Amino acid sequence: MNKALEAVADALGKEKRVLITCHVKPDGDALGCLIATHRALSLLGADSVMYLADAGSVAPEYRWLPGLEQAVSGEAPADAASRTLVAVDCGNAERIGNDELVKAAPRIINIDHHSDNSRFGDLNLVAANASSTAEILYFILRKMGVELTAEMGEALYTGILVDSGRFQYSSATATTFRVAADLIAAGVDHTAIFRRVYETVPLAKTKLLCRLLTNMTVACDGRLAIGILDRSDFEMAGATDSLTEGLVDNLRAIDGVQVAALVYARSAGANEPGHKEQGQPLYRVSLRSSSDKLDVQRIAKGKDGGGHRQASGFTAEGETTDEIIAYLIGSVCPARDKG
Repeated sequence: MNKALEAVADALGKEKRVLITCHVKPDGDALGCLIATHRALSLLGADSVMYLADAGSVAPEYRWLPGLEQAVSGEAPADAASRTLVAVDCGNAERIGNDELVKAAPRIINIDHHSDNSRFGDLNLVAANASSTAEILYFILRKMGVELTAEMGEALYTGILVDSGRFQYSSATATTFRVAADLIAAGVDHTAIFRRVYETVPLAKTKLLCRLLTNMTVACDGRLAIGILDRSDFEMAGATDSLTEGLVDNLRAIDGVQVAALVYARSAGANEPGHKEQGQPLYRVSLRSSSDKLDVQRIAKGKDGGGHRQASGFTAEGETTDEIIAYLIGSVCPARDKG
């Protein structure tokens, strides 16, 4: 892994024109890496541009991140085909949300921590044992000799905080805590970041959570909790898709629940990779488990999704909520529970 880190650090240090991107519906890890990579390469003199396929999907808890407003969204820059594409926190090329951008890229550098990463880059650094892509990027920037600014530190800490499940997942190792400690020592206000991400909740999101808990199904002797949100729930709450970030964790927090699933209907024209947009129902399913021994990545892969052992997801197109619930119960409950 050290050789891979050196290879990527060396390659990034030589780049003069880059386009940095991440997955659609980006979380704190994806956005934190996007910003930190952009700032680092800009400091080294590179012509760097950040790109998001759908900036409107960014959850409110991450919109405060300094520098995010500089990201280009929607159509890729006209000169994208002349820039090296740096993909951060993206398990496969389709998750970038712009197939033409990927095809046109003269070179792709892929930095990620998803174990099911498809290695779609010309240069790939995938560390599945890392808590987050931000943790990997921290070591890349150190090897590049980049002096972390406050903005980079905040971005990296946010990524680690979010993707480690607030440092509760088994992927949060001693190394993760050391990196977080280094960032705090460098001036990151960890208390302020926690409040911005987890304790500044829009009223519409609270109303959406109420709808979610009202429409909850519990199965497998209480080990599986499934929350359903249809478009009518979003309308009644006055909420958008971006407010679903983190809602599934409320289901996992219920005593006895080992696997939690949030099933929500995507809005019309949602930017979902592979969506055919032919009027078929489109549901996004977010999965969380309470233990590394419970592999929800396996459940997601059964529907062409992916992620991590404790946090994964998939898209269900043309299926009813009853069919999705049946699949989840069949995947979680042993045969004796279904009898």
